[in-house]
Amino acid sequence: MNILVPVSLEKKVNGFDQTTYENIEDEIYSHFWDVVVVQNPDDLKVAIQFQKFGIQIVYVGSEKVKNVFNVNIDDIEDFLNLLNSISEKNKEIDVLKKNQDLLFEPISLSSKMAMAYGKLSKMVQSRIITVIAQNGLLEEWILSKTIGSHETFDFSVLQEEEIMLRLFGSKNHVPAFLKSTTIVLMNCDLANPPSILKAAMASSNGYFSIYGVNEKKSCNANLILHFENSSNVPKSIFQLTGKSMVEIPPLKEILDDLPTIFRYTVSAMAQNTKTFSFNFSDDFFESLKREEWSENWRSFFKFCNAFISGETMIHKDIENDSEIPKMRDYIKNVTSEGEKVLIKKAIERYKTDKKKICEVLGINVKTLNKKIKIYNLK
Repeated sequence: MNILVPVSLEKKVNGFDQTTYENIEDEIYSHFWDVVVVQNPDDLKVAIQFQKFGIQIVYVGSEKVKNVFNVNIDDIEDFLNLLNSISEKNKEIDVLKKNQDLLFEPISLSSKMAMAYGKLSKMVQSRIITVIAQNGLLEEWILSKTIGSHETFDFSVLQEEEIMLRLFGSKNHVPAFLKSTTIVLMNCDLANPPSILKAAMASSNGYFSIYGVNEKKSCNANLILHFENSSNVPKSIFQLTGKSMVEIPPLKEILDDLPTIFRYTVSAMAQNTKTFSFNFSDDFFESLKREEWSENWRSFFKFCNAFISGETMIHKDIENDSEIPKMRDYIKNVTSEGEKVLIKKAIERYKTDKKKICEVLGINVKTLNKKIKIYNLK
């Protein structure tokens, strides 16, 4: 919070990184302030003119004045602490709300991608479905959108014995098959075919035997089997699922969907990130489409995680003459990225002291505010 206070009150608000003034006109015109503290009526007349720009006026004079904060001079520090706390909390709420709103917007994908996930969402009531996602996207965020509530067990993360125990249960373990939900078995390519067939039969027939117990139970869960490669799907599974099979297109075939997928992915990842918000340009998304994804969607999700933490940027090596950008465009991109980094570093160092930031960067306040808005650095 950027605060301007009279020199006479400096010691009373020394817990803040504020700027002091003797003549309010010398300071208020040359800077952007969140809060201006005034003590005498003449300064108040000047400060009130700037309320239309969103400046909060705090008046510590003896008389009461309408449309400003009237605060006892002895309580000024506590009041500013409260005001600062409310301001920071509102910023956090705004960021979280923006991220959440984006997450719950309807998904708008290209025809190829939309058809695949549309087919998956329509088949979700089937007892058993096979999904082929060799180099496509079958992640929690998209599953939540298409099939709703579900449980996921991944053969690439959990041991096969543990997954089968969770599915079928035992005397000491409640079976997941008893629940009226959708169960997703990821990376079935890594499991033994007999185990997959046993799970598929339980879901298809509607009953199963608990491990170590002869008693049969009703299987209330629907089952989705995910395979990376269609050649790894056992013939018995093909026979069970019949037409209930969906093939998710690979990443290289859905480049036009990358901006949408990226926005939703980072939105989901940033739900608990109070400082991250979204401000992506068309150039950014075009660069996203040109990026090489060596592991397809795995590389993509790794990139999204790194992007949220600020550890990576999009890059592309020039391989032939046709990929060499025009010097004018290249310099523009380099300048923009470098400018953003410089301003961000200055803000991190001098916090809300925009006067000092402008001095270091050699720009005026108007330009600084414009750049902060463009690069979403607030």
